[in-house]
Amino acid sequence: MRVQLASLPSASNSRKSAVKLALLAGAMAAAALIGSQRAEADTALCGTGSECRPHLSSPASDQHFFRFSIAHDQAAQHEVSLRRSEVTAKDYPSFSGVGVISCSVDGKQRTSTAFLVGAFDLGVTVAHTFQKAANGAGPIDCTYNSLDSLGQVRERIPVSYVKSQWDEAGAAGQLSKDFAVVRLSKPSRYAQKTLPLGRFSGAAVSAVMVGYKSDIDSDSIKRKARGMVYERQANGIVSSSSGGFTHDMDSRGIAPGAPVIDESTGVIIGIHAHSARNTMITMNDWLESTLRSEMKQQSEPEQQREARAN
Repeated sequence: MRVQLASLPSASNSRKSAVKLALLAGAMAAAALIGSQRAEADTALCGTGSECRPHLSSPASDQHFFRFSIAHDQAAQHEVSLRRSEVTAKDYPSFSGVGVISCSVDGKQRTSTAFLVGAFDLGVTVAHTFQKAANGAGPIDCTYNSLDSLGQVRERIPVSYVKSQWDEAGAAGQLSKDFAVVRLSKPSRYAQKTLPLGRFSGAAVSAVMVGYKSDIDSDSIKRKARGMVYERQANGIVSSSSGGFTHDMDSRGIAPGAPVIDESTGVIIGIHAHSARNTMITMNDWLESTLRSEMKQQSEPEQQREARAN
């Protein structure tokens, strides 16, 4: 059996190879040292809450920044997922009194989130849902819709009448007066409870907002978002929009009219009225007096029946 012997390099070739290996090892060590220094610098910046960026002189700064940007975007998406989510089937009974008002205005559907207050046939939403079109056409075929956790319509109740603050003299178009009270033709049977509506103290508070998208034909899943409602002015800085309070809840995908609920008390402290500026408006004298009047009308027949029974 023959054994093939490996050829040995010459002495000159050995010296050249040794030099090449030494240079390569030195380059690798230098690269490792530079990488270690950069990693330590980046860690220090992150640890102090500064912006994590590589040195601009770094040849790999573009790649480093690209990787950081990807990680930042993923973290932002994760934060959004924590702050905004679908209402689970377990939570549905608590928010079963939140539905959708849908009207037809000049042949086009117009919707807003609405919530039942005090009685199962009395709701609150935004006034601009019921405004006339440019050609003077008013809203018709208005209904209150209850949807289940799968986004399926469980009941569609016609609206008997609407009382809008924008119909009051000098109130039309004012954001702080964008309120409407709706009376349904019959009580909702799907809603299991209504949430209390109260006055907002004006102090910053942790809150949750519940509502639907404006286009419920494409997406009819009820959503909730968490965040903060800020004071009008804190530390000399005004943090409010015209006529309302600013909040940082993710209102994308939640139509105006959604109730804003104080997480610590469970009381509705306002209504999400403007998505572009993340504005919450709060109960005013008109809304309070209108709701009291409607609730009184609702209770009078019951009192008359009790009087006859006695």
